Amino acid sequence: MKYRPDIDGLRALAVIPVVMFHLRMPGVSGGYLGVDVFFVISGYLICGLIDREIRAGHFSIGNFYRRRALRILPALIAMLLATTLLAYLYSLPVELTEYSSSLASAVGSVSNFYFAATAGYFDAPAETKPLLHTWSLSVEEQFYVLMPLFMLLAWRFFPKRMRAVFAAAMALSLLAALAMSLRNATFAFYLTPFRAWELGFGALLSMHILPAPRNIVWRELCGIAGLLLLLALLVFGSSAYPLLAMTSLACAGAVLVIASSEHGPSLVGRWLSWPPIVMIGLISYSLYLWHWPAIVFQRTDAAFFPEASDVVTRLILLIGLIGIAYLSWRFIERPFRSSEAPTRRVLVASAAAMASVFAIGAALIAGGGAPYRFPDRVVSIAAYLGYDPTAAFRTGQCYLGANRQQFDAETCLRLDPARPNYLLVGDSHAAHLWLGLSSAMPEINVLQATASTCRPAIPAADSLISRACPRLMHYVFGQFLHDHKVDKILLAASWKDEDIPQLAHTLDTLKSMGLDVVVLGPIVEYDGALPRLLANQIMRDRPTMKDRRTIGIRERDLAMRQMVTAHGVSYVSVYDAVCPTSSCDTFAAAGVPMQFDAGHLTAQGSIEVGRRLIPALRAATQPPRAIGLLKTAG
Repeated sequence: MKYRPDIDGLRALAVIPVVMFHLRMPGVSGGYLGVDVFFVISGYLICGLIDREIRAGHFSIGNFYRRRALRILPALIAMLLATTLLAYLYSLPVELTEYSSSLASAVGSVSNFYFAATAGYFDAPAETKPLLHTWSLSVEEQFYVLMPLFMLLAWRFFPKRMRAVFAAAMALSLLAALAMSLRNATFAFYLTPFRAWELGFGALLSMHILPAPRNIVWRELCGIAGLLLLLALLVFGSSAYPLLAMTSLACAGAVLVIASSEHGPSLVGRWLSWPPIVMIGLISYSLYLWHWPAIVFQRTDAAFFPEASDVVTRLILLIGLIGIAYLSWRFIERPFRSSEAPTRRVLVASAAAMASVFAIGAALIAGGGAPYRFPDRVVSIAAYLGYDPTAAFRTGQCYLGANRQQFDAETCLRLDPARPNYLLVGDSHAAHLWLGLSSAMPEINVLQATASTCRPAIPAADSLISRACPRLMHYVFGQFLHDHKVDKILLAASWKDEDIPQLAHTLDTLKSMGLDVVVLGPIVEYDGALPRLLANQIMRDRPTMKDRRTIGIRERDLAMRQMVTAHGVSYVSVYDAVCPTSSCDTFAAAGVPMQFDAGHLTAQGSIEVGRRLIPALRAATQPPRAIGLLKTAG
């Protein structure tokens, strides 16, 4: 294929926003869409090449895989080895074990399946996963394992309609992505069948299924429209918008830009061919590979710049990453890509390298994450990073963590005629209180109706992400409370500022139904998993974690207290239960963290908080008023 510098320039336009977005720099809220631009470029270049070689009669599967191995593996293996060293130095045992699993999946080009399978609500946040970015590489490699075979078969059986068959397959992928985005957004994001259409979009252009304009006026309009669309998406796009809408527009913008210079350079093509931009495009693969692990270790462990300010750190990281990417391109990518080694030798060496990295990951998993690297107390506390809340939350029964789970009303809403019945309704921040409230109030039958990301609201908010929530809220606030009488309703959630107006309406509605309501306020949260912060506190001798609390929750607690009591409803501050003074209690018992992630209570933490909430909850049986906790409660 004739070299097109404008495509390398487009790579630069894709990778820089991705890096800036991950560095949390302002002005690139849609920077994550750069990955979709990469998909289009890859499909355009590689599928177009496969199509031409098949039609010319000299396509070789072995030679194709040889080129892919030399293009992808050397820099990838180097990054994986360097990241593994950093993980060994900094990651706690649970983190290192999880990292090793992702390492094994990444080197086998199946990390997208791994991250899709482990992307639960209580899973570690993305910022702590050094190899999360390899999901997109896995999507590409899976696509290129199957696509040459598919195209060869299509050529063999439908030689005159091969391109039509290809277009139909890509259309099916797009329809599947639409259907899956309504059913399981995580799968739609990570899995190849629902991303293949993006690579196919670029391929449709290079295979001349999508026409490229020849007229100079249309070429200029095409390039300018595509560039403006991409810039608008990268600057103003947001993950709050539907994924498929954002990715479709990004792919359309990329195709327009590429098409504008298909029959000669357009104005936009000439802009993108500016040598400094082209240089960034040339190192874009290495920059993408190295940027995310560096960001993760700096963010979680301050591995590179422990004392630098946040703004300075971001700028230094950006400059440093560009330098590392250049070295990786110059001394790893280029020498291997120009190698004349025979196919058999390349494939054997690739398999050996992949097997070696896989063995390293397996050894670290078998060793339990190498706990001998840290003091016993740190290891004990850090073990809560792998805490499983299923039993304490009654997940899959009384707490619905996924749409496919079914609520067990017979167990969770069974009334006890011999005791008062309190109904606890809300999201996971309600579910984590159930054990503590039940333990602290054995004389009360605490019913539970909770679901992930489910604010207790009337009317229930419909959501594409959670269908379990509106179903459960409709049932509880409609049929169940219409047919059954409870003594008190406890509303709890991970409240946000925007929930307050809806909560006010919900309280008025429940009061009009003659129901006695208590609102449980938000709990203290942190900017990272509490066990990880506690481990760092011990290792680095930090005297306090006050600066690690999530900003605004205390103020929200006070605002909710004012609003709820103004509506004649009792309010109980969970924040005060955990933070009885200016400091917050971080341990529920000796060696047991109060919370296992940034905000959810461990079982022991729930029991301790439940005990502290009892005086306030019992006071709530009096006329509605604001209820605080005595400062001696802790």
